[in-house]
Amino acid sequence: MKKRIALLLMLLLLTGCTAPHDASADPAVTASTALIDTKEMDFTFTDRELAGTWEVQKAITITGNGSSFKASGKGIKFSDGQALITSDGVYHITGTFTDLPIVVRADDDDKVQLVLDNVEITCADGPAILIESADKVFITLPEGTRSTLADGPAYALTESGSPDGAIFSRADLCLNGSGALSIVGQYKHGIVSKDDLIVAGCTLEITAASTGLDGKDCVMITGADVSIDAGSNGMRSDNKEDESRGFIYLTECALTVVAGSDGIQAATVILAQNIRLNLTAGGGSSQSMRNADGSWKGLKAGGDMLLDGGEYTISSKDDCIHSNSSIVITSGTFALSSGDDGVHADTNLTVAGGDIVISKSYEGMEASKLTISGGRIDITASDDGLNAAGGADGSAMGNRFGRGMFSNGVGEIIISGGHTVITSKGDGIDSNNSIAISGGVTLVSGPYSSMNAAFDYDGSATVTGGILIATGAAGMAQSFTEATNQGAILVSFRNRLDCSLALLDEDGRVVVSFTPANIYQSAVFTAPAIQLGRSYTIQLNGVAEGADADGFALDTTISGGSSAGTITMTDMLYGGSGGMFGHPGGGGGWRGW
Repeated sequence: MKKRIALLLMLLLLTGCTAPHDASADPAVTASTALIDTKEMDFTFTDRELAGTWEVQKAITITGNGSSFKASGKGIKFSDGQALITSDGVYHITGTFTDLPIVVRADDDDKVQLVLDNVEITCADGPAILIESADKVFITLPEGTRSTLADGPAYALTESGSPDGAIFSRADLCLNGSGALSIVGQYKHGIVSKDDLIVAGCTLEITAASTGLDGKDCVMITGADVSIDAGSNGMRSDNKEDESRGFIYLTECALTVVAGSDGIQAATVILAQNIRLNLTAGGGSSQSMRNADGSWKGLKAGGDMLLDGGEYTISSKDDCIHSNSSIVITSGTFALSSGDDGVHADTNLTVAGGDIVISKSYEGMEASKLTISGGRIDITASDDGLNAAGGADGSAMGNRFGRGMFSNGVGEIIISGGHTVITSKGDGIDSNNSIAISGGVTLVSGPYSSMNAAFDYDGSATVTGGILIATGAAGMAQSFTEATNQGAILVSFRNRLDCSLALLDEDGRVVVSFTPANIYQSAVFTAPAIQLGRSYTIQLNGVAEGADADGFALDTTISGGSSAGTITMTDMLYGGSGGMFGHPGGGGGWRGW
């Protein structure tokens, strides 16, 4: 199972076309073909982790009574003000422990299970539960129980490497069961594991001065309900030394995260399947990024990221979804509001499905290579809607984080499917190199500033299929450089317009219609019905029958409005192939109504 999931992840990162649970993966794929090496990453849960059960008849009961406790068997003793567990076994813990931490100091091959049964543990100068040594420790929360753990605001030991969480473990740690646990990390962190950190099935409520959940080698959560209120990172895995570690895997779980810094951060991979996430990072998208120094991203991966199903609501001061490598989105519902980018990948960003609404952003989606093959996307951006360029996190302006790192001549936007609506104050679609459209529906309400364009590229723009309407300013307007199978039209208007527009065929049928959200003075059209030798009419202020909320409709009738003029396609490109108005080959070929 471990190798199978890794291979499926590789395919997804390369193609964006196969979900992790799809059985169609080719086992011949090797790690060398992947964007990163995931063959040693273990994304599976063991039966014991998932079960969350315990053997009552074998358990040693530990009953706390303030600063003392009683035990029903061996393996635990009172030592230096601690309830010290020294051997493997099952320990059923009840009662109240005040400045009496539970400490596990077992052999490296021992497995220890701590069953918290409505227990309350507080410790003023150290962790409530400290795991110094063991092979693995399970903290099990039985059904119907609610336990609480808290540390104090200052620790007795504060040198580097000392414990710094309300639960602190130097061994693999699993929290499971169907009960609830409330954790207050007043000193720094809520839960820390210096190895793996697994959460399965339980309910966790974490308040932490710094990081809520911290698993150095990995954080894996399934079937759980986790809420985190953290002064710094909500959740992180930060092993940067081992490429097979430092990942976060989230599946079939509900997460509520409020983080002062990054919400969910992985040194390598983030893989999320069918989760429900409500996340606020850095105070949310209303916070200013100007002259800021820090990171306040929602989801942040040092390596690749795969989002496969679920519901994501993210408001972040910085990027909502960010990868230093590649991102694949296969499905899910996304409500994103960002003070910077909605979705940013340094290299490749692939959207193969899903319903994505970016209600606020500086740039909506940004990557060196941006591919849209499916899904519904709605972007509102104060700068570019879709931006493709080379470099890393270069959208920010002024003294904002990550500014000025993109280079010209590198960038690719490929649209082969999906339904994308863009409202932008900067360029609607902007590539530092090429744009290729072969399918889908793309509607752009671009800028009214003459220094930006609804459709902008530095190299080439080709169309072989699909539908696009891009409206915006006239000064920098561009059309396609090449049109195959269908034509492309670029027109400009004498005045700025604020109304619906439609392209009608010779029979008066709607080829395509759109109601831009911004005022405009130019429009680019392409659709399969635009063909050589045929004539078309621009209709303004008309109402297309059956149009959606964006005024989009095809092959229907239109009522009202007025004609702005007629176009005859004597070439597959009407109005020029690119460049500014008035330049050779430029797009200003026809000025109408």
